[in-house]
Amino acid sequence: LCAGAGLAVLLIFCLLPPFTPLEAQGMRILGCVLCAIVFWAGGVFPDWVTALGLIVCWHVLARVPFKEAINGFTSESLWMVVCACSLAEAVDRTGLFRRIAWGIIRRFSPTFRGLCLSLFAVGLVFGPLIPSATAKAVLGASLACSLADAMGYEKNSDGRCGLLIASFVGFALTSLAFASGSIYSYTLRGILPADVNASISWGRWLLSSLPWLAVMLVLCYLGTVKLYGKGAAATLDASHIHAEIEALGPVTRREKLAGLLLGACVVLWIFERSIGISATITAMAGFAICFACGLLKPEDLKTVVPWSLFLFLGAILNLGSLFSAYGINSLLQSLMAPLFGSLHSPAVCVLAVCVLTMLLRFLIISQTATIVILMAVLLPIAPQTGVSPFILGFAVIAAEQIWFTVYQNAVFEPARACLRGTLDHGPTTKASFVYAAAAILGCLISVPYWHILGYL
Repeated sequence: LCAGAGLAVLLIFCLLPPFTPLEAQGMRILGCVLCAIVFWAGGVFPDWVTALGLIVCWHVLARVPFKEAINGFTSESLWMVVCACSLAEAVDRTGLFRRIAWGIIRRFSPTFRGLCLSLFAVGLVFGPLIPSATAKAVLGASLACSLADAMGYEKNSDGRCGLLIASFVGFALTSLAFASGSIYSYTLRGILPADVNASISWGRWLLSSLPWLAVMLVLCYLGTVKLYGKGAAATLDASHIHAEIEALGPVTRREKLAGLLLGACVVLWIFERSIGISATITAMAGFAICFACGLLKPEDLKTVVPWSLFLFLGAILNLGSLFSAYGINSLLQSLMAPLFGSLHSPAVCVLAVCVLTMLLRFLIISQTATIVILMAVLLPIAPQTGVSPFILGFAVIAAEQIWFTVYQNAVFEPARACLRGTLDHGPTTKASFVYAAAAILGCLISVPYWHILGYL
């Protein structure tokens, strides 16, 4: 049904006379994008297959020059994602992340509340180190599963569910506060105008997100304890954590080397603007050093690089430039201006973006595609709202992380799968309501702070 609907939309836009101020090329480009949106919403093909098909249609149907159609593959954000993800994967294979995680967990109280706090703490430490939210969520969920087993929590029990939620909040959701923390952060940076991007350093991103992060963590912790804590009164035997650490053995040379390499990259990312070295160049150098020093072997190139993500992002990261070049921005601005023109307060504008994002997530499966589509619509009207495109984008990536349905969150489901069939999706949806409220409230509370920083 979605395949047929998407093709029907494409055909209609190819046959209709152009809408003002579009020409025939702009109509066909827009028709291709709308067709792709329907395909993404229905999961007709894998995201990257649809994205590559979009390039083909732009070139064949809309006569977009080939170099212009594939311009997204030259995006700095794309290469940052690929190299940083590969670097983190190389470090993860040494076992360093798991050693750090258990070392932090053993310092907290062995109760349910203490374990939830420990998962939050470990997730925050890993936030800027691993750019793949999925990889972090899976790591966190595997720790939560081990802890739940050691606590004796039964299948679908409150304790088991609560530990998964704590791991997901700590490892996946906190990553939004870091420019190097998730694919969604990099996607947003790839879409933002060059002048806006130049003003958002690693430190500036973190500084801007601090109030949201604090509100989200506090509310999610209180919500997790309230919803799942009553049936989770067991205490963890310290011998379990000791056994996990002992199983890792002594620290290896590979772990030390990986730690030094990753630490150096993080320091260079933080001081990117001061030293004048691009974060992408740092990630590329780190990735190359992984092969040069033996952390990765040449044959690992096939498995360590997220090729499907590379193809997907490369295909769609130039949506904004195409929309601008062929007049689609002007059309969207004329359509959306009346709606956002009636929003006279930045707080109301941010609230509207959050609600719109959450509603759209019931229709579009891909979270990355949601960012691209919404930002393509919001960027032309950002000056009218008086809100920085960066803040609008941050509201989008914060609001889209919900998991009310099984298909909504491609990060949460792999994490839940790590519990090996011992937790259904149903018990976790209560926590999604908590996060949705926390994400919106965090953005609203941040509005005066963002005003001080000059974003409003």
